[in-house]
Amino acid sequence: MKTSTSNSNDRIDGHPLVKSSEPTIDLVRLAFKNIVFLGLAAAAGLGLGIMAYKAIGPKYVANSQILVKLKNPVEIREDGNRITVGERSAHVEIIRSPKVVERAVRDGQLEKLATLAGSEEPARDIIDGLKVTRTAGEDHHQFNILNLAYTNANAADATAILNAVIKAYDEYLQEDAQKNHYEMQTLLQQINDDLAPRLAEKTAEYQKFRQEAPLLWKAPPGAEKAPDNVTNIHHQRVQAVAAERVKVELSYEEINSRLTTLRAAIERGESREALMLLVKTFLAKDQQATTQTVVTGATQRERLDSQLIPLLLEEQQLLKLYGSGHPDVTNVRKRIDLIKGYYRQLGVELPLVKTKKNDSTGQNEVVYGNDPVETYLVALNQQKDELQNRLVELEKLYQKSTDQAKAFAQYETRDQLLSEELQRIKSLHDIVANRIEVLSLAPDEGYQLQQISPARPESDIKHMIKIVGGCLVMTMVGTFGWLFLREMRDTSVRDLNDIRGVVDAPVLGTLPAVNNPSKNLAAARETGLAPMLYYYHDPGSPEAEACRSVRATFFVRTTDANAQIVQFTSSEPGDGKTTTISNLAISIAQAGKKVLLIDADLRRPMVHRLFGLREDVGLSECLLGEIELPNAVQSSGIENLDILTAGAIPAKPAELLSSAKLHYLFGEAKRDYDYILIDSPPVLAVSDPCIAAQSVDAVMLVIRMNKNRRPSIKRALELFESHEIRLLGVVANGLQGHSGEYQYRGGYGGGYKTYPSNKPTAGSNEPVLPIGQS
Repeated sequence: MKTSTSNSNDRIDGHPLVKSSEPTIDLVRLAFKNIVFLGLAAAAGLGLGIMAYKAIGPKYVANSQILVKLKNPVEIREDGNRITVGERSAHVEIIRSPKVVERAVRDGQLEKLATLAGSEEPARDIIDGLKVTRTAGEDHHQFNILNLAYTNANAADATAILNAVIKAYDEYLQEDAQKNHYEMQTLLQQINDDLAPRLAEKTAEYQKFRQEAPLLWKAPPGAEKAPDNVTNIHHQRVQAVAAERVKVELSYEEINSRLTTLRAAIERGESREALMLLVKTFLAKDQQATTQTVVTGATQRERLDSQLIPLLLEEQQLLKLYGSGHPDVTNVRKRIDLIKGYYRQLGVELPLVKTKKNDSTGQNEVVYGNDPVETYLVALNQQKDELQNRLVELEKLYQKSTDQAKAFAQYETRDQLLSEELQRIKSLHDIVANRIEVLSLAPDEGYQLQQISPARPESDIKHMIKIVGGCLVMTMVGTFGWLFLREMRDTSVRDLNDIRGVVDAPVLGTLPAVNNPSKNLAAARETGLAPMLYYYHDPGSPEAEACRSVRATFFVRTTDANAQIVQFTSSEPGDGKTTTISNLAISIAQAGKKVLLIDADLRRPMVHRLFGLREDVGLSECLLGEIELPNAVQSSGIENLDILTAGAIPAKPAELLSSAKLHYLFGEAKRDYDYILIDSPPVLAVSDPCIAAQSVDAVMLVIRMNKNRRPSIKRALELFESHEIRLLGVVANGLQGHSGEYQYRGGYGGGYKTYPSNKPTAGSNEPVLPIGQS
C-alpha cells in the first residue's frame, strides 16, 4: 500500500521517470555489430571498382626531368649584396602557361594526335594533364631541376606531348633571353644618358651653396656625411648660455633661501649666539663647495665675503675678551683692512660700512664688522642683486644666440637636402653604370635547358586507385549510412544503455534468457514445480546467480524506500515478468524472509501453473468475501514461500481490484510476511496494474531486451506518472539471448474475454502457454 511520504509520486526520489533525450547510437558498436555485412559491402565495392576501371580504361603518365641553368652567370657585388644577371623566376608557372603550351601544339602539330583530335582547346586539355614540380633549386638559383609529368590515355601520345612542351619551353627561354638583353641594355643606356647631366648639375649647385653658406664642413662635397660633419658655433653658444643660466638660478635660489631662514630666525627673537651659529653653518658650507657661482667676478666676491664675515666674527669675540687695544684685535683688523683693499680693487661695494665716534679723539671713524650677522645679511642681499642682474644679462644673451642659431639652422637643412639628393643621384648612376658594364661582358645571358631524363610512359597507378578506391568508399559509406538509418528506425531496447536512455530509474539487475529450460524437466516431474523455476531446480546456474544479484539490489532498494508490498509488471505481454517474480520470490524465501506471492493477473493467471497449485480458490474469492486470506493461501512446498493464486477469473477484474477489500487484504498480509510480491498484467494491455498499484508500496518494471521498444516503455512510464505510481526500479530480462514468442490464451494484444474457468475446455483448440514464457 502507498506510504504518505511527500515524494511518493512518480518514483522513489520524486523525479520524472521518462528521459527527454533519445539514446545515442555508438558508431563503433554499430560497425562491429554488422562487421560481416560491411565486409560483404567492401568486397562488392572492390568488384564494382575493378569493373569500372576496366570500363573506363587505363591511363599512362609520361615522366621527364630537365635542368634549367644560367648560361653565363656574371656576378657583381653592390654593398655586399650579390646580384646575378639573367635570372628567370617562376619556371613551374611558365612551363604550364598557355603561351608555351600553345607553341608546343603549334610547332609539334599535337592537334593531330588521336587523343587530341576531337578537342576544341587542345592547349587547355594539355595544361589540365600536365604537372611540373621542382626537385632542386629555387626560382632565383642558377640551377633548377624540374620534373614534368603528363597523363594521357595513350602512352605514345603522352610521350609526344611531353617532348613537345619541353622543346617549346627551350625555345621560349632562348628568345626571351635575347629580347630581354636588348631591351635592358637600351633602357639602361637611356637612363645613364639622363643621369649624367643631372649628376653634374647637382654637384655644381651643392659646391656653390657650400661656398656661400656661413657653415664649416669637415668632409669634401659628395663624401659620405658623418653625424658632426657641419659645425654651428651658435648652437654651442646657446648650450653654454643655457648651462650658465641654470647655475646662476641655482645660486640665486640658494642665497634667497639663506636670507629667508636668517630673517625668520631674527623675527623669532633667536639669541645672538644662535644667529652667529647659523651664519657659521652657512659659511662652512661655502668653504666646502669650491665651484658654485656663475662668472669669475661673482666667484671672487663670494670668496671675499666668506673670508670677511669669519674675521668679523673673530673680531667680536676678541673685543669681548680683551678690548680694542689688544694685539690680537689689532692683527684681525689688519686682515680685515687687507680684504677691504681687495673689495676696492674689484670695484664692489663693501657689505657693511658704519661710523662710530672715538671717545679719545672725539671724531667719527669708519668701522667694519660691528655686527657679523647684519654684515652677512648685507652681503647676501648684495649677492642676490648681483645674481639677479646676471640673470637678466644671460636671458638677453640666450635670446640673441637662439635667433642666430635658428638662422643658421636653415643653412643646415638646405645642406641636408642637397647632400641627400646628390648622394641618391650618384648611387643610381653607379648602379646603372655597373649594369651596363656587366651586360657588355655577358652578351649571351639567360637560361639554357637540358633534358637529363628522356620521356618515358608508365601506367598510372593513381588512376586505378582513384576509381577502385572511390567505388569502395562510396559503397562503404552508402552501406554504413543505410545501417545507421536502420539503427535509428529500430526503437527496440538492445542493452542497458538503451534502458538508461529512456528510464530515469535504477536498473536492479539483469536476467539472462533461459535457452534450455528442458534440462530441468526431470526435476520438475519429481517436485511438481515448472522447469522455468531455475532458481529452485538449478541454484548453481548462471540464471540463478543473476537472480541473486537482483535480490541483493532489491533488498537495498526496498529498505531505502520502506517498501514491503512490491508489484511486478511489464509494458507488453511476453516480457517474462511472471517467471522473474517467481524466481525472485524463491530466492528471497531461501534468504530467510517470509514471502507471499500473489497472482493479481485476474485475466491470464500463470503462477498456479508454475508451482503446480489449485486455481479454484485465490485472490478473487478473497476480494468477493467468500474466503479469508489465511484459508486461501497455499503452501508452495518451499520454505518461507506461500502462494495466493488468482482464483476463478471474474467477469469484471478491474472493478474487483478497485474495491477497498484489496487494500485491506494487503494490509493483513503485511502482518504475517516480510515481503508481499504482486504479479500483475502488462500495464499497456489493461488498466488492472494501475488500479492495483494504488494499494502497494512500489512497482517493479520488467523490460525484455531486444523485444520491448522505447515508445512502449515511455508510454508505460507516462502511465506511472499520471497515476502517481512509485517506481522502485527496472529488471532487464533476456539480456544475453532471444526470447521466444509470449502468448497468453487469447493474447493480451487481441483483447480480453471473460472465461468461466482458467482451464481450457474439452475439444478446444486454444493453445496452452508453455511454462516459463509468461
